[in-house]
Amino acid sequence: MKAHFKPLAAKRGILSYKRMDAPNSKQCHEKIDRSKPKVYHKDGMNTRSFLQTYCDRDTVFGEDNVKFIIKKIHDALAAGHFKGKTAYDFSVGSIIYQLYTVSDCYPEITILKLNDTCIMELNKWLAMRTGAFDWSHTHDYVKGLHCTSHQEDLNKEENLKTCIKRILKFDLQKANITDPEVLEQADCIIIMWLLEVVCQDQNDYINNFQSMAKFLKPGGLLIFIGCLNTSYYKVGEDRYHIFTYDECFLRKNLANEGFKIKTCEVLDSKIQSDLTDYKQIIVVTAIKECRMSKLP
Repeated sequence: MKAHFKPLAAKRGILSYKRMDAPNSKQCHEKIDRSKPKVYHKDGMNTRSFLQTYCDRDTVFGEDNVKFIIKKIHDALAAGHFKGKTAYDFSVGSIIYQLYTVSDCYPEITILKLNDTCIMELNKWLAMRTGAFDWSHTHDYVKGLHCTSHQEDLNKEENLKTCIKRILKFDLQKANITDPEVLEQADCIIIMWLLEVVCQDQNDYINNFQSMAKFLKPGGLLIFIGCLNTSYYKVGEDRYHIFTYDECFLRKNLANEGFKIKTCEVLDSKIQSDLTDYKQIIVVTAIKECRMSKLP
């Protein structure tokens, strides 16, 4: 009989395992319902497969998902009108390239993740461990956008690593989503592809947006990146749920929550793929004008 192992609590990034009884025949022969889409934060996701599919050097989605997003964030921040100290990043997977230019303006970055696998992948990159995901293609691209000295450009990725002060796990079901940590409001928050993969409907979207937006100071900057008019995305053989919304809904929600849009860039997708069916990529910067709910 084959042994079955269950992971124990992680300590210093290393998982330990204990031996369990093998599953019975009924469990072995249970059919997996693949007709029902998985949910990102409930069912987990192969983080490395996600990066290879949507963010890698040779991916068909490179122009949309990587270059367009890097360029538009750079354009919005390069003029130097937005400056501060702290930034909180709420992004799907373990993506880092949205933070290159952000780190120039906000030198203390906290990354918040829903999944342990994303945290492990990020820590592997931060520590330059063997097998860490190669982000050099994003680094090369952002270098060409910055009018700084060649030496500064060479250190762009290392500068970002220096700016990342901590990585925390959060839970949208808690009143204080970062419990037991209590965070102060930041000068900037980034929300990238996250709300659509965790929300079931409009009310869910609004409530979860509020849970993240309350971490932004009045007068602070929101950087929002999303996929418009999308019904699914795939990672490996797994099909995932995604909440479908359009630009009109996004603009209305931002206005209702007291945000004034400063820039809004939309790219129409020309990609035909069975991996996802998004119609547009949107990058928005907006200023929080009104005082929202206080932090717990």
